Amino acid sequence: MTNHLSTSNGIKYKALYSWMIGKINDGSFAYKEKLPSESALCEQFQISRQTVRNAMDRLCQEGYIERVKGSGSFVTKPVRIREKTIGILFLTISGYINANILNGIEEVLTKQGYSILLELSHNRVVNEARFLQKMLTSNVSGLIIEGTKSCFPTPNEELYRRLTKLKIPYVFVHNGYSNVSAPAIVWDDRRVSYELTERLIRAGHEKIAGLFKFDEMQGVNRYLGYVDALMDHHLEVQENFIGWYGDSDQPGEICRKNNYADAFAMDILGQCSALICYNDLIACHIIRHYIANGISIPEQLSVASFDNSDVTKLYNIQRIPSVTHPKEEMGRRAASLLMEYIENPSLDASENKAIIL
Repeated sequence: MTNHLSTSNGIKYKALYSWMIGKINDGSFAYKEKLPSESALCEQFQISRQTVRNAMDRLCQEGYIERVKGSGSFVTKPVRIREKTIGILFLTISGYINANILNGIEEVLTKQGYSILLELSHNRVVNEARFLQKMLTSNVSGLIIEGTKSCFPTPNEELYRRLTKLKIPYVFVHNGYSNVSAPAIVWDDRRVSYELTERLIRAGHEKIAGLFKFDEMQGVNRYLGYVDALMDHHLEVQENFIGWYGDSDQPGEICRKNNYADAFAMDILGQCSALICYNDLIACHIIRHYIANGISIPEQLSVASFDNSDVTKLYNIQRIPSVTHPKEEMGRRAASLLMEYIENPSLDASENKAIIL
């Protein structure tokens, strides 16, 4: 029977390599089992002997098979059979955009017969480490990860290396790390921040404040877009109009963040006519603080934000000007990209590939 290899890039030896890996991973070719001969593979797939040898050479180099002179090739690498489960790590899931991203992920994975194992890091590196260690000893097929404190190099670099070595593919959403090469699905935060700032400038605002997160890649990129727009419109970038905060859903840190945001919001009052907030959550908190102190919004200060989420309903606040985040699409794209790496092991899952929405 003649089969055909899927060769989207035209390289048949990689397609044969992927087919062989798949058969080893699913147990079709068991540990210590003798593999089909070169001539049998040539006949089965209607490919050249050199193509077969190139694929077998790579399998041999990576320790999957061993060639025994006069006897043939044998599987030498016991590989755990992967469960149809995807591990997911988010910073948080409560009442915000990650719930929508998860919907997009589930939409794709469910059709492919995969289940989800969800955990939260609460923006703590140690929690991310525990998750990665757990995944290293599990039989998951792949991972979708929102990086923790992604503005900084991750101290969990070695754990990511071990995932790569075990051929467990992973995809980042929202962000990535400067010291980990991996595919990522990200929003063009710098561009959308530029457009939001420019919208306020065209509405007549010249003194515009910004409140951003310093420990996430999105926060830095939104700051850069804000600065780009001010400079392109020949407006002064004033340091005292720019606030920075870190984030965690731990009670003590939430209190410190909110106290800082409240103080910053009052400091800029009377100096600025508009404020750009890192996201809807912090924007709603600030608006409630203003209202509690008798400040009229937007008459005394316009507040704009990112994500265009339903969080304003939770705070019983009229919807504020906010840029719509591609939530479900980000989830769908992340899951689809991960499926590509799972289904085609010859793809380099450690490439620094960013898909910008």
